[in-house]
Amino acid sequence: IMHVAYREDREKKNREKNGENCPRLYSNTGKKHGGLWWTYLLSLFFKLIIEIVFLYLLHKMWDSFDLPRLVKCSKVDPCPNTVDCYIARPTEKRVFTYFMVGASSICIVLTVCEIVYLIFKRVMRSARKWKKSTKRSVSYSKASTCQCHLKTEEKDNKSQPRCVA
Repeated sequence: IMHVAYREDREKKNREKNGENCPRLYSNTGKKHGGLWWTYLLSLFFKLIIEIVFLYLLHKMWDSFDLPRLVKCSKVDPCPNTVDCYIARPTEKRVFTYFMVGASSICIVLTVCEIVYLIFKRVMRSARKWKKSTKRSVSYSKASTCQCHLKTEEKDNKSQPRCVA
């Protein structure tokens, strides 16, 4: 959102500076290409890392995702002995914890799918551009005497091309 707002602000400043009829800087400020694509992809990686760290810390904190009913607290000031600490409403907390873990897991899967989709789409677009560019370029032998395939122009809007040396 911030990147799109930045682009829209640049468009606005460009119109103010050069007039309303000036050419646009971006064809579509919200389209994901260039810097916006990279910003979005990095934000997805950042989101993925935060979700994974959250699940890891939650798992480490309770030695699993299951909350115990009773916790033995030892060596905690001001108590010199081991004390039994009962967790209030452990079943409700367990259900809520499982819900959080499930929602976070779904977010991780969807984020990975979106990252794979964005990268696959970009690779396919690049492959199509590369394929088009290789079809346009014609290779020829330097020993060839015919140079007609280098430059062709249509002669007086007719379909017969003529050679230009």
